[in-house]
Amino acid sequence: MATLSPPPPAFGLEQFRAALPAGTGEGRVADGLCALGEAAQLARGEELAPDPETDRLVWLASGAAKLVARGAAPPGAGTPAGPPGGQVLAFHFAGDLVSVLRQKDGDFRLVALTPCDLVIFPSDRFLDHAQGDPAVLRSVLTRSLQALHRSRTRMMQMGHKSAAARIADFLVSMAERLTGATRGPCAFALPMSRRDIGDSLGLTIETVSRQLTELREAGLVATEGRSKVAITDVGALARIAGRGGSKAG
Repeated sequence: MATLSPPPPAFGLEQFRAALPAGTGEGRVADGLCALGEAAQLARGEELAPDPETDRLVWLASGAAKLVARGAAPPGAGTPAGPPGGQVLAFHFAGDLVSVLRQKDGDFRLVALTPCDLVIFPSDRFLDHAQGDPAVLRSVLTRSLQALHRSRTRMMQMGHKSAAARIADFLVSMAERLTGATRGPCAFALPMSRRDIGDSLGLTIETVSRQLTELREAGLVATEGRSKVAITDVGALARIAGRGGSKAG
């Protein structure tokens, strides 16, 4: 397993402090949280080594990563071992706060899709310190609820949405998270592979490719190479995804 490389001094911690709610970055709570944090880097394809005993919160200062569960099968897959690299539970980007459970509660791994700067906190001690400032605690809970909502929505799609709706919803979500766009045209580069996309949505890589081809033929998206995507109308994709309106939620 790859080992963590030492990052530039305190880079991730400086980014974390700057991301705290306005007026809290210079306070006692911020100092305590930064004292708890361990800055680290992952190269593309490296994974955060599991901790057997401690639940962790990992803040992404830069880059993109996927959270995978080893030995877990996607709903309806019928294969108890799951995909060879682990079932993709979520994709995370700079600014996300990711909960990584201790190994004895499940084999969860954070794997870098691009080079990543991280700050790693022990969950219990982080939350104990965050309670000292309501604004900081509210920010943490908001990020956690957003991640939970995305995961719950994806799990609901597994059983109730068509392949076309799942791919459309995925692209709408990426447009919003990577560019902030909720309507009209936008363009972005996807850091994950089509296999990762399929694993996260309960689809085969062939189905992912076929659905992207159909969206291209419909004039709703254009692709270049393996990662670049241009959407002509995010609202139109949101309607295909069954979001009930032109605005992505």
